[in-house]
Amino acid sequence: MTFINEFTPPEDVEKYGLKQIDKKFEFGTTSTRQWTIDRERDIYLRHVARAGGSDIEVRNQLKWTFYWKGHELSMRLDLLDGSGGDGEPGWSHWRLVLMWFNGGNGLPEPLKPHRREILADLKDALTTYQGAGVYSGNYTSYSVTLDIDSECEL
Repeated sequence: MTFINEFTPPEDVEKYGLKQIDKKFEFGTTSTRQWTIDRERDIYLRHVARAGGSDIEVRNQLKWTFYWKGHELSMRLDLLDGSGGDGEPGWSHWRLVLMWFNGGNGLPEPLKPHRREILADLKDALTTYQGAGVYSGNYTSYSVTLDIDSECEL
């Protein structure tokens, strides 16, 4: 199976504790009920918060949860650039700035050997997300560039 964008079914809101997750984020908390999910592999990506204000640099600092095979990871991804419209190719350029698990920076020890696989799955999920999840346009194709910030611990 592959990633799909969908509105989160009520039974999954309960199953994954999404309401409790929403409460963990300090600024701009959303109550979004959409996600990008691969049910077969038990992986989802969900945008949970955005910085406020009119400064584009701050506004593009986004907080996410990335549930990867039983591990709820949180991260900050900055949207650096993107383009595309309906009927055109689309693309976005992201920078992973911070990843944390249970308050600690970086991946938990059991996941460190899977670093490359996790990053590949994150890039795949972002490619399916296409910048707006279920609200994305009808692109002819979509590509993602994912950079890792030099300060990001993995």
